[in-house]
Amino acid sequence: VPDKARVAPSSSDPKTKFYELTKNSDVDAFQSKTTPLDSNTLSKLRHIFDYRCIVGGAEQIFLLALGKSQIYTWDGKMPLRWKKMESFRLELPRETLLSVEIVQELKGEGKAQRRISAVHVMDALILNGTDVRDQHFNQRIQMAEKFVKAVAKPSRPDMNPIRVKEVYRLEEMEKIFVRLEMKITKSSGGVPRLSYTGRDDRHFLPTGLYIIKTVNEPWTMGYSKNSNKKFFYNKTTKESTYDMPPNAAAPFRVCHSERLFWAWVDGVIVHDSQTRMDPGKLSKDGFLTFIHQHHQY
Repeated sequence: VPDKARVAPSSSDPKTKFYELTKNSDVDAFQSKTTPLDSNTLSKLRHIFDYRCIVGGAEQIFLLALGKSQIYTWDGKMPLRWKKMESFRLELPRETLLSVEIVQELKGEGKAQRRISAVHVMDALILNGTDVRDQHFNQRIQMAEKFVKAVAKPSRPDMNPIRVKEVYRLEEMEKIFVRLEMKITKSSGGVPRLSYTGRDDRHFLPTGLYIIKTVNEPWTMGYSKNSNKKFFYNKTTKESTYDMPPNAAAPFRVCHSERLFWAWVDGVIVHDSQTRMDPGKLSKDGFLTFIHQHHQY
């Protein structure tokens, strides 16, 4: 803990603060769109061990905290406009920049169902002044977990919750499908909707799956049949090593700009009770077949 007296957060404008925190880094990196995942782009995921997955529930945005309830959001589109979060009860430490979704979480079913807006952290860039953008994705998520544990106020039901997304390995994607079920929500007019249940029994209506590349070029990950261990392989120098090389971790910029998004729209089957399949769209079975083919065991 720094040996400093507590001072009231200085109210600086979010745009200036954003440039200051990101050391004037290229704003273009923030506004990159996700690549849609379909049968044509599936081949990008040949090296399946390089990827992690997150279930989406809303639009991905950036959140900037300047201390207490001074919290701003930006949709990642130009011009760079930070909007103050109104009617949202949340307090965060200053100098914090996160990639998040604001998700409508549901608890319970039927008439007793409660709905609350929650911040779901997808990635961390700066945590209370500490720049973590160049750390490995897993490391950033672990640091975000620690951060959220320190700032969340679960004893205050009037506060909007903040949680870190659950991250899955691409090769273990089947674990996600187990968490999907059809539930009746208040607004669905009695028609069951696809629902994803996260930790502690809260659920939300998923929009699809983000697939994040966490290994940096020219490195990729393979699996050694002899030692039953994963290893890193350099596509340029043909060198391989079991220990992660320092430049093999994809920084935030790479993870963000190379994301793929598999939209669970009508016609995409991800749950056994869904029947309307669009053969032109990528469904669960096709994706799992691809993963099993590239699972180099």
